[in-house]
Amino acid sequence: MGWSGYGPLMTSSASLRRPITPIDLFDLRAVGEVVALSDDRVAYTITWPDLETDENRSCIHVREADGATRQLTDGHSDSGIAVSPGGTRLSFLRREIGGAPHPATVEIATGDVTVIEGFEDGVRGLIWAGDHHLIATAPRRPLDQVGVEQDELERRPRVIRRVDYRFNARGWTHDRRLHVFRINLDNAAITTLTTIDTDHNGISVSPDATTVLCTAGLEDDADLTGATVVLSIPVAGGDHKVLTAAGRWGQTGWTSDGRPLVLGDPAANEIRLLRPHVLDPAGDAAPEVIGPHDVNSSSLVGPGRAPTARSNEIYLPGIHGGAVTVDRYDLTDGSLTTVADGPVVISSFDVTSAGSIIAAVSSPTKPAELWEFTDGVPTTLLSLNGDLLASLDLVEPEVVSLRSTDGVEVEAFVFRPPPSAVRQPSADAPGPALHYIHGGPMFTYGYGFFDEFQIAASTGYTVIGGNPRGSDGYGEAWASSVKGRLGTIDWQDVTAMSDHLISLPEVDENRVGIGGGSYGGFMTAWAIGHTDRYRAALVERCVSNWESFEGTSDIGGFFGDMLVDASNDGEGENGVAGLKRQSPITYANNVTTPTLIVHSEEDWRCPIEQSEQLFAAYRRNGLNVTFVRFPGENHELTRNGSPRHRLERFEIVHEFFADHLGGGSFDTA
Repeated sequence: MGWSGYGPLMTSSASLRRPITPIDLFDLRAVGEVVALSDDRVAYTITWPDLETDENRSCIHVREADGATRQLTDGHSDSGIAVSPGGTRLSFLRREIGGAPHPATVEIATGDVTVIEGFEDGVRGLIWAGDHHLIATAPRRPLDQVGVEQDELERRPRVIRRVDYRFNARGWTHDRRLHVFRINLDNAAITTLTTIDTDHNGISVSPDATTVLCTAGLEDDADLTGATVVLSIPVAGGDHKVLTAAGRWGQTGWTSDGRPLVLGDPAANEIRLLRPHVLDPAGDAAPEVIGPHDVNSSSLVGPGRAPTARSNEIYLPGIHGGAVTVDRYDLTDGSLTTVADGPVVISSFDVTSAGSIIAAVSSPTKPAELWEFTDGVPTTLLSLNGDLLASLDLVEPEVVSLRSTDGVEVEAFVFRPPPSAVRQPSADAPGPALHYIHGGPMFTYGYGFFDEFQIAASTGYTVIGGNPRGSDGYGEAWASSVKGRLGTIDWQDVTAMSDHLISLPEVDENRVGIGGGSYGGFMTAWAIGHTDRYRAALVERCVSNWESFEGTSDIGGFFGDMLVDASNDGEGENGVAGLKRQSPITYANNVTTPTLIVHSEEDWRCPIEQSEQLFAAYRRNGLNVTFVRFPGENHELTRNGSPRHRLERFEIVHEFFADHLGGGSFDTA
């Protein structure tokens, strides 16, 4: 990938540095979204968790051609930016403390902001349709709920006919489906463009501003299959047109010459990479995949981002091992070229008319900064957190390739305690270690800034995190290999990583812990049900029982079929027996490892009943187990939960590991 030009990211003397602590996370700033205004001007957001308001903040900034920067907005949380076709305004979503996000625009020259009222439950997505209209996706209430007080709405019984009746971070959705709206900026008129009672997602607008693309689940059993179709809707209003058969379709987009695009795959219930497809505008021909290439254009568990079109090319993220790059697809021959890469994670980007890539780029030792890639060569346009980062002794990981028990090579990242760590292990005085497992499983550990690893290393733990089979970034066969086989080959790979961790001379094999969230929580519970080698375990927002998961999770209607390859309609290996075999709670009687279970009470992705069952089973068996519940939080607690809860979680987790593994502590005052 041409990474030879990237030198070490740490240059200051470690002797001048101190260990990072959780409280430092609230002084760090990161570049969020990036939009090119011209070849030499860019708009971007800066994000940070704010302890004072206990909210996550975001404001819009502009970098001018001469390198000067200015803050454009000062809302509590301004995000979701897009530039108008004429280049004079930005659209964005403004969320005030405790409220829902509402559509807004800002004049780039003056900073004048206009917030658009009329969306009682806020807006989820917002894009331009010419200079005078915006297209939004937003929940639409039934007529008998319009203007009704919230207390009365919460009192009424909920009448539910589909299993997709609630969604993580959205709440109840059975009577608040996402619809597509047109907003006239000249008179603030709002027009509904969709009528079908289903969620509409992945919106994009054609270059001539006449047509909206979106995805929607139209089939009667879409709530059970997760299948969607792509719809074409006139911006002026009128009947929709169905452009695809039902499949697993996500974000839509357009080529520069007006051909519709979509990311996804024709198969709804298979683990497939999200690949770009060109669509027939009439809907008569099947989608035509570009390539295809064995590279995912976004996380397998999300809809992806809209392709950026330039000339006869489109640009998309690419997940390559632990790196997230920018990949350019040639629409003529289907070829793929990586045009921005490195041992980094590119979380947002745009392409200038000159072909440069403007991007938000993070590395293991730096939250996202603003970079420009010209002919693949990076230049830092905006570096944040200079003084704070210069004072922190952060860790650059060692990338290792391990051989699993069946000979397969697995990539992992090792974070060793820095010289300033609270406790410094050595071969003569080996110390504790932690093995973290990521969520998904279609996700990846890699080259982005990860507070969990940095803080654990700072308190004296040697940390390993890797990408077992089922992870993203290593091709479709790797990601799909665990279907119906959870706890087999992925467990072999996890075991190989722990073997490597214990083999390190600075690690005390009797002081090794394991932990993870979501799929990582699943695999942690699986691990302690199959071995007693770990001395402490963190089971976070886990799946413990696939039988109940299918009936309680917001994605349970289809995710179990896609991943676990079992259903409740029989007693064979592919029925209830298969669900039980792949459920950690089946092996709860084997567990002897002291365990901390952490879960959010409004987590609808992996509902808290999964941890409630596990806690009860462990408690009945006399296990040393503690259950911590976070009120008001969802599945995203560790990523964008309330700052105070994130801080309290760090305290709880590290006190637990310190008690059982003897790691150091930190000051959170």
